[in-house]
Amino acid sequence: MPSASPASAAPSPSGKPRSQAAAPSIASGGSASGTSPDTDERVATPRLIAIATPETDNDIPRFALYAARDIEQLGLQFPAQTANASPDSEVVVTMRLRDSATTRMRDFSRQHLNEPMTLIVDGVEMLTATIRSELGGKFQLQLPKEKARLLFQRVLAKAGPAT
Repeated sequence: MPSASPASAAPSPSGKPRSQAAAPSIASGGSASGTSPDTDERVATPRLIAIATPETDNDIPRFALYAARDIEQLGLQFPAQTANASPDSEVVVTMRLRDSATTRMRDFSRQHLNEPMTLIVDGVEMLTATIRSELGGKFQLQLPKEKARLLFQRVLAKAGPAT
């Protein structure tokens, strides 16, 4: 089940990266509008959390992305470890899509709201999750580290030579 999570690694107004451990600032009544310049940093990013794929998954809608054409940016976040969590469990990948893929994802998620979907990147199934809100050009995937490694390898393989 996806849950909302705030975006956390955006640069501060000074241009320096923010510490991910710092809590986002809350707009106070001190400004005339009641908002701060970095209000958009606190907008919740939809998260897809992997679910067990049913044995008969032929009826689950699939959404295909192609790394070189559709993915603009990937980010990686390691969740805080709890006492009973395995250090090799899951990570959160933030994905930003190019405009044409954003439109396709938005339309797809509206059509399949509250249904499971399988996300495929370059022909490889990355995760099956239930769509709980409209997805657009930026969303998060909570998936096993091995799947995240595979995703990054596929995207890097499609990227051009380093400059």
